[in-house]
Amino acid sequence: GDGTGNNADTDDDGDEVLDGDDPYPLNAPPTLTFTYGDNSTKPIAGITLTLTESDSTVTSLTSDANGQINLPLDPTATNTYTLTASLVETDTDPISVQDALYILQYIVELRTLDTLQFKAADINESGDITIQDALKVLQHNVELITIDNSLIFLDANTDKPLSESTFSPTDTPSIKVYRLGDVNLSFDPG
Repeated sequence: GDGTGNNADTDDDGDEVLDGDDPYPLNAPPTLTFTYGDNSTKPIAGITLTLTESDSTVTSLTSDANGQINLPLDPTATNTYTLTASLVETDTDPISVQDALYILQYIVELRTLDTLQFKAADINESGDITIQDALKVLQHNVELITIDNSLIFLDANTDKPLSESTFSPTDTPSIKVYRLGDVNLSFDPG
């Protein structure tokens, strides 16, 4: 458990897996942490993560109370893998009139939006933020339309949907999470 590794210690990291059987004999496996937006104080528990390896092995994992999942991967393997993630809805709707105001303020150049806020605001998914996006938020609030407000998972390095990204066993993916329409990122996954 001292992290130095030696012949006398058959379980160097103290995880009760013998070094000969442990793909990470000196440390823990890569850990994914799911938090909402860029807010590390909003971990998302209960995310179901499906890890599909190139040899067709499928592993289902669930994030703990800290929004964390250990990836059980062998760093010496040649497999690549993809990830898909989902969360059962909590019936909490974070989309409010304030989100429409964020969009309107952005349009008249009174407010800047970070990358995730921009993606959440682009309800039409046109690549631009328009008055129609703000109107959709307002219509959603008076129950005239429904905005699909399930969580959206992106590869943080490419901004592509998580399911479209491929990783190697030595990678520890970084993931962004947001909801379409929740421009102020007010959703509290707790």
